[in-house]
Amino acid sequence: MLSTFERESAWLKPVPKLDGKTLMEHLYARMDGLYPGKWKSNFVGEAAMSNWEQAWAEAFDEEGIRPVDVALGIQNSRRMYDWPPSLTEFLRACRPYLEPDVAFFEAVRGMQARERGERGEWSHPAIFHTAAAVGRFDLLNQAYQQMEGRWKKALHAQLALGAWPDIPDPAPALPAPSSARQTEQGAEAMREMTQKAINRKGRDHKAWARTILSDPKGRTPGIVRMAQAAVGEQA
Repeated sequence: MLSTFERESAWLKPVPKLDGKTLMEHLYARMDGLYPGKWKSNFVGEAAMSNWEQAWAEAFDEEGIRPVDVALGIQNSRRMYDWPPSLTEFLRACRPYLEPDVAFFEAVRGMQARERGERGEWSHPAIFHTAAAVGRFDLLNQAYQQMEGRWKKALHAQLALGAWPDIPDPAPALPAPSSARQTEQGAEAMREMTQKAINRKGRDHKAWARTILSDPKGRTPGIVRMAQAAVGEQA
């Protein structure tokens, strides 16, 4: 089922380890085995198969689909579709993590991880960059129902780019102060306050004692002795 069109896509080039078959020929065989009779009924001749090759290969290139994605698409098609999938259905099966709602909750988990200083788990860079474009605060504080339209639009715009920068490392999370450090800081503050209080009281105590001793007339012997003792302690 060789295409009559010029072969530029890697999907349409012979692969030695597939015995010279193209990736599209290999996919055709897998789908035929997955849907015996049903798959072949879609192709009434060589032209139909050639058109299928070209259309799907072009879509794979435009969407950035990799062979590993196609392998996942075959696996998911078996679970998702009783009849052979259309191109759109197969693309969804190849990348279920790019379905808007699935991608949204992955982004929420990823951004929560980054707030802890972790990189987060990202199945596709477009999900991270969509999350960054939408904004961490809104992503973590609004429900999907509130964000759905905005999220879908942002995700579609990112996927249309076809290529994405690497996901950057997160900013280091600021460590919470340890309880020991807090205790030490508190103790130091208390020591400073106590010393200041002692100093103030020391000055006041010395003043009243000296006042009494400078004019002990009329004072009881006990009071005088207390003043004398106070002055003696300060000496």
